[in-house]
Amino acid sequence: MLFDINKTNYKYREEFDEFPDIEKHTFEFTKCTCGGTEATVVSTVSRHRNFLPIVACETCGTLRANPYFTDETAAYYYRNVYGNVKRTDRSPQQLFREQRALSIVPFFSDVMEQFQTVLDYGGGAGGKTADFIEAGKELSLHEVENNYSQYAYENGIKPHAPSKRYDLVVVSHVIEHMIDPVKEMGEIIDSCCAPDGLLLVATPIIDRQRARQWLQHFHISHKYYFTEDALIGMMAGLGCTLVKQNNADSFLFRVGGTVDQEKVARHYRAGAAKTRAAIMRELKPGLKKVLSSLKFWRPQPHNQAAPRTPELSP
Repeated sequence: MLFDINKTNYKYREEFDEFPDIEKHTFEFTKCTCGGTEATVVSTVSRHRNFLPIVACETCGTLRANPYFTDETAAYYYRNVYGNVKRTDRSPQQLFREQRALSIVPFFSDVMEQFQTVLDYGGGAGGKTADFIEAGKELSLHEVENNYSQYAYENGIKPHAPSKRYDLVVVSHVIEHMIDPVKEMGEIIDSCCAPDGLLLVATPIIDRQRARQWLQHFHISHKYYFTEDALIGMMAGLGCTLVKQNNADSFLFRVGGTVDQEKVARHYRAGAAKTRAAIMRELKPGLKKVLSSLKFWRPQPHNQAAPRTPELSP
């Protein structure tokens, strides 16, 4: 195990309580996105020093919180807790500015002619995609937090039209929050994407970093933490073909392809091997390794960006 909760962490919960009265809610054990059930415990603590069991799938290498929210608990959490804990000090204007500073539009410079309509799915105030309007694209937003979506609508972004299919759908730092990414991404592809359309998935990728740095990403609103291969494999299982990536957190797929189960399995095997190797490197004893890990051990306040990786979601 890389990170283990202990009595020295208990004092932090009152200061960094990610889910007040969590004991009153229900959790369940789940399979991985690949269907695997065999896993190794990686951590029992979040970056805020709350109890959070994280396991690494032996089949594909994806990390996940297990047990995790039931659907009912997730609905309660996002309706009553998430906004109050994570975004109380971020006005729609501030979030829009912060997002626009991290605009994803330049990533599409070489494929701009391949789409006209864009849906930002779960995009907050819409800042990351707002520059598409200046590029002449028709931009829409699907966002459940009304204060953010209303600000976006007042600034030229259109509301999501449920009956419409979009040339490009952007799912940026949303998939890690999903209870069942295979099911939910499948629904997005079926209900939002145009046939043979483009789908951008952005999420923290754990094999971009040493395992000692993973703790900075662990918090209760994230269930899944993907390797590059595990994410590509999962999307391949949904008929998505990788078009390109930025070697950081963003992957552009073409939907509507034929599922190649051997390709899926190959990616899963590669992801599992990378995760196992990363964990084993950190478990080797050594004073230098222990001292290096200490700087990532200090609890982070709820709204603090992950150190050295400002592109990652809060």
